[in-house]
Amino acid sequence: MNINKLKSYLIFNICAIIILLSLGTWQLERLQWKNRYISQIETKISMPAIEINENNSIYLDTYKNRKVTIKGSYLYDKKITLHSKVYNKLVGKHLLVPLKTDYGYLLVNRGFITDAGLKNLNEDTEVLNITGMINFSSKKPYFIPNNNLQNNDWYYVNIKEIGEYLSLNLLDYYLIEENNLAEPFPIGSQYNIDIPNDHLQYAFTWFSLALALSIFMHLVWRKYE
Repeated sequence: MNINKLKSYLIFNICAIIILLSLGTWQLERLQWKNRYISQIETKISMPAIEINENNSIYLDTYKNRKVTIKGSYLYDKKITLHSKVYNKLVGKHLLVPLKTDYGYLLVNRGFITDAGLKNLNEDTEVLNITGMINFSSKKPYFIPNNNLQNNDWYYVNIKEIGEYLSLNLLDYYLIEENNLAEPFPIGSQYNIDIPNDHLQYAFTWFSLALALSIFMHLVWRKYE
């Protein structure tokens, strides 16, 4: 290798190492941000429930991941289920029921239920105080089928589609109901805060590549000498 080619090779590799180190550092910054974000969510979930009234009902859409208590009556004639759910090795569904409140129709995920539990469901239509966590429509996960309104097949929560199917003007958010220990089903508190946090592994990968390239570049230099 002549001196000009060696210089070009060294410059290219030095630039590559700088880029790899920058990517690793960025991933560490993302790790710190993600840890703070997860901590904030866990703090919100652990806070006492907010009782919804006329004064704060207009702020419901700002209470994501906060527990709230709201008064209403279930419309069981408009219940639907989300397919293919598993809880403690049991196969079942998530039960979604609209709740008629003074502030509009609020969709409620009552929790996990088996087919047998659905047949024996206590469909109480009295006015109740319901406690749960505010959430919003989710994007369709990968490898999950599309919702089929024609066949009443549901795989993920899309409030707009569900509202159209039920002919209800649903609020723009839904409630994940807390578990009611008085009844075996549905099993509430089906919170999903499993947020991917792989930034440390990504940082390790970038730094490892930078180290490997540095060692290889050093060996080439020693060989040239």
